[in-house]
Amino acid sequence: MSSVLAPVRNLWFERLTSPRRLRLYVWLSLATQILIVVTGGLVRLTGSGLGCPTWPKCTDESLVSTAEMGIHGVIEFGNRLLTFVLLVVALLTFSTIIRALDDRALLIRIVFGFFGFVALFVVGLALAVRALDQLSISVLAAATIGALATALAFTLVARSKDPRGLTLPSFGLGFGIILQAVVGGITVLTELNSWIVGLHFLISSVLIALASLLVFRALAKGPQVVSPGAGALTIPTALAGSVSIVVGVLVTGAGPHAGDALTPRNGLDLEIWQHYHSYPGYLMLALIALQLLLQTRFAGLQLKNLATRALTILLIASILQAIVGVAQARLGVPEFLVALHMLGAAVLCSLLTFQYLTLKRTN
Repeated sequence: MSSVLAPVRNLWFERLTSPRRLRLYVWLSLATQILIVVTGGLVRLTGSGLGCPTWPKCTDESLVSTAEMGIHGVIEFGNRLLTFVLLVVALLTFSTIIRALDDRALLIRIVFGFFGFVALFVVGLALAVRALDQLSISVLAAATIGALATALAFTLVARSKDPRGLTLPSFGLGFGIILQAVVGGITVLTELNSWIVGLHFLISSVLIALASLLVFRALAKGPQVVSPGAGALTIPTALAGSVSIVVGVLVTGAGPHAGDALTPRNGLDLEIWQHYHSYPGYLMLALIALQLLLQTRFAGLQLKNLATRALTILLIASILQAIVGVAQARLGVPEFLVALHMLGAAVLCSLLTFQYLTLKRTN
């Protein structure tokens, strides 16, 4: 029977991991990473952070949300389920990248290592679900660390045969999703500690940057004409944007949308820290405008040029983000504008990454 099904399995695997699908998978990786920021914002803004009051189960008696938990349980559990979607996309992306290396023996070892990691993690998680005691947690931790070490070793071997440098970012994205799930669990177990909630968002920002790196390396074409002056400002621009995002996380932790109504805030002065958040944001905006000016004077206003197009989109997104930020501060941080501002922060993480990668390329 297995010999009869083998061609079907091989065909199914080859279709799923066809190199032609890599473009789809890397874009899906980026889109789903931004999507989970949006759903995480929905959890926060609706006060559903403790809709499932335990982790990894939803309640002490149920793995999933129940009717008694209402809409808050549905929202929180739905956000948890999205993690598995991200993991599937990451696995498909990783398998497709490895298959493109055209080394069947290496592919088999890596796939077995990766699936072994997933299997061991599921077994450990199942033990933790049954009884969250010291033994089950130790088994989960040992299985995860051992399998990760094995998968990372295979990934490092594959890296030497990967001219586009896709294997390590792809592996990092898969590892980051698992890490993010664990941090999400710690967030629940600490009853929405604002500092852990902030860390949760910052990890998402790093994963968005990794997904953007995958998109860039998978799809980037030949060298572009880049202004040396604009290229020299890539790091200051990225740093200003990063500082603005980090301070924005602190501002959120001090405000009314830091978590549920009874969640302790981080104690920072909201009015003062809103100004601290805006200063690096305005600096980033000025640097982007200067970069675009230098780029257009050097290469002309040609949107076909990747660097010019990246800076134009980044400038427009930054202006819109600033408008939303000012509006939400003036209007008393209404939920819709807060959600839009969080989405804008996620998009800016991606665009700042593209800005850095595009303008740092050799002419």
